[in-house]
Amino acid sequence: MKTRLVWNFEIDSDNLLNLQNLSDLRDEIRWESRYFWPADTLICLQGLDQRFLLLSNYTIKHRQDCYSLLADENFNIKHRRMQLLYKPLLQATNSLCGYGKKIALADYPSDAILPGTKALDAPTLLAKIEKSAKEIQVAKEALVYKLPSEPTIKLELARLVINQKVYFSACVEGRSKTLVSTIAKHLLGEQVSCDYIRFLKQTFALR
Repeated sequence: MKTRLVWNFEIDSDNLLNLQNLSDLRDEIRWESRYFWPADTLICLQGLDQRFLLLSNYTIKHRQDCYSLLADENFNIKHRRMQLLYKPLLQATNSLCGYGKKIALADYPSDAILPGTKALDAPTLLAKIEKSAKEIQVAKEALVYKLPSEPTIKLELARLVINQKVYFSACVEGRSKTLVSTIAKHLLGEQVSCDYIRFLKQTFALR
């Protein structure tokens, strides 16, 4: 049975996701499986029960970010709260991205190589951003549900406004590659995942 949740998201309570024994060893990096859809798409999340219909079970977040896109790199770089933040991609599979901790580029040691790059230091990357980055504003309203797992896995449902157009996004994230992959596949089946930077480049033809 399908029930509308919020925005364009609905849940199908058939084939319920087993929330009783979600446990795995904690990874050093944070894994994400993220998905995007245009405003006219109805999105069905498979296997969620009635507790997911209670919006009081979610944390509400509002973000206003400006992404800096480089034509020759897929670095995740954004302006947030007066800081230029770089989120290093350390590992990737066909459906998952594994990220390290966000780095404030202005505070990073100038003689150290940035993780997730071939050999860039912070001053060199900052110079590339200043010279050639394209900026895209993203306004996000998100609902975040913490699953009863160890380590904690989160489900984020988001409404995005980019260039005055609405998009929707879902993300399963946490410090377990196995749990993130298993939960994302259960919820969204064979839908194709995509990270933020590739989504922005493909959608707005920034290559």
